[in-house]
Amino acid sequence: MKKLFPISAVALLALSGCETVVDVETPPHTPRLALSYTLSNQPATPDYRAFFEVRDLFVSGSQGVLETRQLAGRKDATVQLFDESGQVVEQFRSKARSGSYGYYGQDSLYGYYVPTRNFVGVPGRTYTLRASASGLEPVEATLTMPAVPAIEKVEYVASTSNNNYGGFGGRLTVLVADNAAYADYYMAYARVLDRNGRYWGDVYRDYSAPGADGPDINLSRFQLSSAYGLYSQYPFSDVGGNGQRLSFSSDVLLQYRGSYDPNNPTIPEPAFLEVIVSGITPETYRFYQSLLRYYDTDGNPFAEPAPLHSNVRSGYGLFGGAADAVYRIAL
Repeated sequence: MKKLFPISAVALLALSGCETVVDVETPPHTPRLALSYTLSNQPATPDYRAFFEVRDLFVSGSQGVLETRQLAGRKDATVQLFDESGQVVEQFRSKARSGSYGYYGQDSLYGYYVPTRNFVGVPGRTYTLRASASGLEPVEATLTMPAVPAIEKVEYVASTSNNNYGGFGGRLTVLVADNAAYADYYMAYARVLDRNGRYWGDVYRDYSAPGADGPDINLSRFQLSSAYGLYSQYPFSDVGGNGQRLSFSSDVLLQYRGSYDPNNPTIPEPAFLEVIVSGITPETYRFYQSLLRYYDTDGNPFAEPAPLHSNVRSGYGLFGGAADAVYRIAL
């Protein structure tokens, strides 16, 4: 044992001598405007905005990759939408209010904007979004609205059991006729309405179902997206199957999202299931595809770089377009 000690000590000294401190230069960063907004062919009614939160206009300033402060939105931006003739067709106002809410005394809606003219995009027309804010270079982005998809069929078969959270289970099947003349990009959403056509709740993939549809992230699978979280956007391209019928069939949960009334704890019955299949622009597809790859790295420093796609000139982010086809069936 006495002979092992000096050998171990020498080994430790050798290992400690391998330690190297490397100074990493901070990448240069010029602050720029960053935004996210998706123009739709649907009116931006309160009901629409409550469901499609992911399409809201959000404006912030960029920050360096090594900065750790909370990213804050900008409430002082001027944002306008122009048509092909250069006319202003939409303007936006900030949702931010005075008060001591959210981070650092800011309102929880700091950085979010709402349209003031309720303008709808027309498939085939071209639009330009321009934004500016104090201290940053103005930005702009242009897109041409895609065609409205053709939904052939929606079918929902309820299961015999329901879950413990005010929801119901079943199998949802959606068929879409793809146009063979163009390369098309899609996203699909679903929600539940009550007997009066008002929002009742959401449709989620049932992860507990036998033979669930595989991993969360599958960039080549046509599937349901969530209208709320950026992480749950699953764009689909018809490249490789152009002109073929598109379909997906998933076990889903219909989840009640209404308010709970202790005086009337009975959950109202769902009446309609509404499927929305969106034709999206190529830039929208590339942005969400890159975002999924970025999230999939999960902060792994050894992962392959996953830069986010941007179509905003002189800035960062997405000006997206979505032409929605809506198909409603009775439950």
